[in-house]
Amino acid sequence: MMAENYVPTQADILSRSRAVVKPGLCMILPQVNRVASNLPNFEKTIAQVLATPETGAKFVEHELILEPGGGTVTPIQDGLEHFCFMVEGNLHLDIAGDKKHDLGEGGFAYLPVGTVFGFKNPYDKKSRALWIKRRYKPIGLLKPDRIIGNERNVPGTPGQYLIPYKENLAYDMSMLIVNLDPGKGLSQLEIHIMEHGLYMLQGQGIYWLSGDYHEVQTNDFIYMAPYCPQYFYVTGQSMGRYLLYKDVNRDYNEKL
Repeated sequence: MMAENYVPTQADILSRSRAVVKPGLCMILPQVNRVASNLPNFEKTIAQVLATPETGAKFVEHELILEPGGGTVTPIQDGLEHFCFMVEGNLHLDIAGDKKHDLGEGGFAYLPVGTVFGFKNPYDKKSRALWIKRRYKPIGLLKPDRIIGNERNVPGTPGQYLIPYKENLAYDMSMLIVNLDPGKGLSQLEIHIMEHGLYMLQGQGIYWLSGDYHEVQTNDFIYMAPYCPQYFYVTGQSMGRYLLYKDVNRDYNEKL
């Protein structure tokens, strides 16, 4: 959760800022770097824009902060696929032709292309959600299914796969929660074609990215472009947990 009473000092902004923006890498921190934006079709909602094509990403990711009563004004039907994850609080997800779904902390929804939906915060406390959207890449006649769940009900150590992309090639995106104990790290230094959007849910650690070490902690966001060398290990006394997006299951041959 964000420390609402925290006031950044000049040192946070200048002499000890951990923010990074360079080709293939963007690290945006809470309180210090994020700028509040208003989005069309939303009310009582602040969007903190984390990743867009301007950063080189092939997806858009927002952190949404919804006041009581906040949410969409009219249903969303934009021809994109969507993923929503609840970091804090609750939302009502209203899907056309279906019942309302209550997403509490840790709740998530994958909504394939063609889903008409909206969401609201009907409670008396703020809610905070991560919202990812991207253009779907179809493959033959396979169609991805809608997924609604909660991470508490998804087994897996060190990874909780919220979208079963390994079992079903119809999915072209992966959403994964990585859980690492104190003193533990990834099994290898990774260099791969998939891009990443990473949001730290808990803990702190060191990320090695393109030859430099970066301290990361709860609520930090990192965009990693394809082929960005990467390695992470936990330095704090609590588990390190992050939500990770990547593109999967396609041949990457659009520019041939």
